[in-house]
Amino acid sequence: MNAPDLDADGRRYRGAAPGQRQRERRARLVEAATEAFGTEGYRATTVTTICGTAGVGKRYFYESFTDSEDLLLEVYREVTARMLEAIHVGMGDVEADLDTRVRVALTAYFQLIADDPRVPRIAFFEILGVSPAVDHAYHDVLDALVDICLALITPHLDLTDHPSVSVRMLILGLVGAILIIAQKWVLSGYREPLPEVVDSACLVVGAVLARIGSTGEQG
Repeated sequence: MNAPDLDADGRRYRGAAPGQRQRERRARLVEAATEAFGTEGYRATTVTTICGTAGVGKRYFYESFTDSEDLLLEVYREVTARMLEAIHVGMGDVEADLDTRVRVALTAYFQLIADDPRVPRIAFFEILGVSPAVDHAYHDVLDALVDICLALITPHLDLTDHPSVSVRMLILGLVGAILIIAQKWVLSGYREPLPEVVDSACLVVGAVLARIGSTGEQG
């Protein structure tokens, strides 16, 4: 049995302050849950299993999370933050033309999905149908992705001939198309080569931009 982290008065033990030890335990739990949810699945994983993998007693689980759903939300936030960061970094070269920025962003997005299959399993599949709170988190991430794309694409749009078009709904449609491509690619076992997937997604985006009369450089 492991020795306690603190003495009877809750003071620093083994050179680590209480807050530091708690953060370390929380990080191990999130890491273990990411592996379990991303390989075995959320519904097939128990708190006991996660604690065993993380080397954390169950009583310490509840100092950081109320239940397994609370942990799922934290894992989901972390993996989707990686996805959003990949897209954001790809769009960051303001000197490049729009086509190039879209291609770089989509390449980074699909590359992450290919490099770590746990990410899409959690972000696309394990998150669905768990509870209203988890559904809300899913839609929050979707909105964040739409916001990133809005910031990139809106300056290049010319909707003079389409006054009734909602820019946000238009971008939402593009994001939905990219998500479906990504989901089907994962479900196929990554059958198509990465360049083909990226080219297909870029063509979808490019076709919409061309149809609504995008402005600025188009490569």
